[in-house]
Amino acid sequence: MTSKDDYLKLVAEVRHYDKLYFVEHKPAISDYEYDLLYKKLQKIEEEHPEWALSFSPTKRVGNALTGGFKQIVHTSPMLSLANTYSAEEVEDFVQRVHKLLEKNQEVFCAELKMDGVAVSVRYENGIYVRALTRGDGKKGDDITNNMRTIRSLPLELTGSHIPDVLEVRGEVYMTHAVFRKQNEEKEESGEELWANPRNAAAGSLKLLDPKEAGERKLSVVFYGLADTANFPVATQYEVHAFLKKLGLPVFAHEHVMRCEGTAEILKFASKIEKTRDDLPFDIDGIVIKVDILKHHPLLGKTSKNPRWAVAYKFAPEQAITKILDITVQVGRTGVLTPVAELEPVSLAGSTIARATLHNQEEIERKDIRIGDSVTIEKGGDVIPKVVSVDVKKRSHGSKPWHMPLKCPSCGTSVVHQEEEVAVRCPNKHCLEQTIGRLAYFASKDALDIDHLGIKVVEQLVTKGLAKRISDIYTLTPEDLAKLDGFKEKSIQNLLASIDHSRKPTLARFILALGIRYIGEESADKLAEEARSIDKLAGMNKEEFLSIEGIGEKMADALASYFQDKEHLKEIEALLHVGVKPQVPTTIKRTDHVFSGKTFVLTGSLQNYTRQQATDLIKERGGKVTGSVSQNTDYVLVGEEAGSKLDKAKKLGVKILSEEELQKML
Repeated sequence: MTSKDDYLKLVAEVRHYDKLYFVEHKPAISDYEYDLLYKKLQKIEEEHPEWALSFSPTKRVGNALTGGFKQIVHTSPMLSLANTYSAEEVEDFVQRVHKLLEKNQEVFCAELKMDGVAVSVRYENGIYVRALTRGDGKKGDDITNNMRTIRSLPLELTGSHIPDVLEVRGEVYMTHAVFRKQNEEKEESGEELWANPRNAAAGSLKLLDPKEAGERKLSVVFYGLADTANFPVATQYEVHAFLKKLGLPVFAHEHVMRCEGTAEILKFASKIEKTRDDLPFDIDGIVIKVDILKHHPLLGKTSKNPRWAVAYKFAPEQAITKILDITVQVGRTGVLTPVAELEPVSLAGSTIARATLHNQEEIERKDIRIGDSVTIEKGGDVIPKVVSVDVKKRSHGSKPWHMPLKCPSCGTSVVHQEEEVAVRCPNKHCLEQTIGRLAYFASKDALDIDHLGIKVVEQLVTKGLAKRISDIYTLTPEDLAKLDGFKEKSIQNLLASIDHSRKPTLARFILALGIRYIGEESADKLAEEARSIDKLAGMNKEEFLSIEGIGEKMADALASYFQDKEHLKEIEALLHVGVKPQVPTTIKRTDHVFSGKTFVLTGSLQNYTRQQATDLIKERGGKVTGSVSQNTDYVLVGEEAGSKLDKAKKLGVKILSEEELQKML
């Protein structure tokens, strides 16, 4: 039997998790576990209304307001959705709608439930004027400037019949690819990692400096109207097409469906759940809405939730396994990262044998030990993470794990700076750091040297054939013949790839140097400003700060990098062996046919690497994404094109051959 003390403890517990999730962006439990606690709290308050506290978490909506931002009242409340987890609860919702509308049949619109941050965006006379977070449901934080940095957000609506005033509701999110890259950079910089893409998006939106927010490469999708009156749409299903005609990003056609009753809703949910791993972003279920818009006000709302919509949330993908060992990896910047070596287990269609543990603080917070039985989860990150430990199954002789005092690669004493979470090896000549730097330089994100992956780099370094990045360009056929598995053909292929990489764009060259905090977008800005590596190397901190998008930490890292004589010597060596960074093109981005167009690349190209084609498109104002959708303008097709070509044909997206691309360039 529940006592009032139990209730008060539960209120305190849920408020604690609310603060971790919404304010600190450090969730301590899964959404599923949180929702179970929240529902338990609701049930107690229904049974004992005399106990209900005015500050109970059930009395508020959505996430907290943030200091540092102006708060503005919403034109209409932004309510959160009630959650369901079973077919029975979905059927209860459907029957409840029928009863309230006094009808036996009602059509519903089912769509993706994005795991992001809810926003409301306002346009006046087709021009973007304001954006707010959900806040407490009645008023939200003014994030107008930060939203302006999101490339997929149109600052001006397109098409005909643009409304005088349009306020749309949507979700800001971070793709898996961007999330992984952001966390890699944070890990190498010794910063605390994001828990998941949703929290990364939330934290990024609420940065007080829009420049920093712009570096986070967020995306946005829209799915609703704040006010459904005076618009040429009668159903929620039509809202998506209406918004798309105005140039706003919306869900792909296959992610929205009209459903007649529970059976069709569950069929759609099953299809989405089976394919959720293929999506480039996180979802945590589907949203079910009454399709006919004029029925929404008839159904009304509770103090927190609309009665015309509900979320059907999927259970998280988890598995239970055992930690056999905890090993330590050394990254290219010297950061030590602990990794759990697991008893292999099947999860989300693949066999998992390793999970990242991020850092010592993460291990201490979750009290993770060798031999523990653990629950692992696969979300936005490719490498799964340990969610929790089953302490009841822990052996009596178990001991807490600690980061080694010496680098496991070179034996140098590690250092831990106060402002960083990470532990580092300070030895620049550490074997694993050298391997990491060379592998990064050759990676697809950097100089894109085919056939020079991590395994080949490991052999080159351990066999003494390469100690510095510039050594890549002095390799001979005789050197490569010493590598395991390298015959005449593979030697020729690698040497050709190395030779092909001698003329990177300046931006790509800057990125490949591996300077802390410098990602693809900031490398582009540095290249546009400096226009030569010599000029860039001679700039000081103040000059770096004057470049749009370059913040304090980036400027410090750049100044420090170019003050290091070893780094300057290595750049000089690269230029000496024939690497010639190409000065950015002077083509005006807005004047080119590619300006504002979205491309997807598939198959093997004959005259360009993927990265070269991407750079040429971006230089002319286009952008390149990884997946085909209705928002894609062109799909560039090479040999042995895969499923992206099939999807492009299905959606009617314009397909380009390599020859057509060259003409358009």
